Amino acid sequence: MRHRAASTASSLPSLMMPCPVCAGRMVYHGRRAIAADVEDTIYACKRCGAELIRTSVCKAPDPETLRPEAA
Repeated sequence: MRHRAASTASSLPSLMMPCPVCAGRMVYHGRRAIAADVEDTIYACKRCGAELIRTSVCKAPDPETLRPEAA
């Protein structure tokens, strides 16, 4: 016998996350490069101003797939 879920799954996109402090809405605040292949994306809460930093690695394009510039 299957049990019902305690709550339904969220239909929000994965980037729309609640604030960890007040459960308010987080919005995109900015982006900064840490290294050539690492960057931070900053989100801020509209209600309390808390910031959440998401660090990600940027993949460098494969040189074999790049097209040469037109002469």
